[in-house]
Amino acid sequence: MTETARQPALAQVSPRYLAGGGDPRWVTAPLQQVYQWQIAHLPLSPVVRVIPRDRKAELHLSPDPDQPWWILRHLGAGEEESWTMSFGARTPAEIITAATIAYAAGPTPEDLLDPVTVLEQAGWPSRHQRHFDSPDGHVHIGRLANGSWHIKVTAGMEPWRISQQQVAVWEAHFTEHTPPHVVAAFLTDLVSPDPVLRHERTMAPALRYSVRIQRERVPAQQAEATLWARVDRLFPLSTSRELPPSPQRPGSPLPRRTR
Repeated sequence: MTETARQPALAQVSPRYLAGGGDPRWVTAPLQQVYQWQIAHLPLSPVVRVIPRDRKAELHLSPDPDQPWWILRHLGAGEEESWTMSFGARTPAEIITAATIAYAAGPTPEDLLDPVTVLEQAGWPSRHQRHFDSPDGHVHIGRLANGSWHIKVTAGMEPWRISQQQVAVWEAHFTEHTPPHVVAAFLTDLVSPDPVLRHERTMAPALRYSVRIQRERVPAQQAEATLWARVDRLFPLSTSRELPPSPQRPGSPLPRRTR
């Protein structure tokens, strides 16, 4: 057997919001390496904590079965309001990172898209611009009167069709005062038709029943290269910053997650 044949292969999974959590470095690597967020957690702790240099925010990754796994808190000061966005364990890391990068980078004129517009342009049905559902019925989005957002994703218990027996897959919350461009970035990635790469055997059975998996497999090394290429593209072209040390660089195996 050749070396290529022995390499683990990944499946291309869509819709992406049912693909499961994925590689958490999609979230943490850009913050640490591009935007210079600092590691603030204790060594060997199961809780990951990173903060920006101005200490106006903190991102937690905490494996608590009864609480959201990902929480980013913006710590308001003076007249600035505080706010929080949180994500369940199986929220795809690729979608979370759209929101965290939007926050870390700050808004640009082309980013100032209303979150409702994102969903309308994607053709997601709405009720009074307050409640939106994905065309396949798996995603339910609520926009509350105070400006907060709630996203809930469910999957059917029976293979390949939506049934009355639905199980919760993940939930996300954006509290009042969350910048609209952050919510819009998250929703833009959420509605994207592009597949994401996953180890098919580690996906929860309820997810495998509800997704489309392309037959052509992708070598795991390609997923690794895609992650670091994304990090490199985020660096401003006019600068030549050196990457700070990373606990895991290209060529290291992808961590396997079973949630």
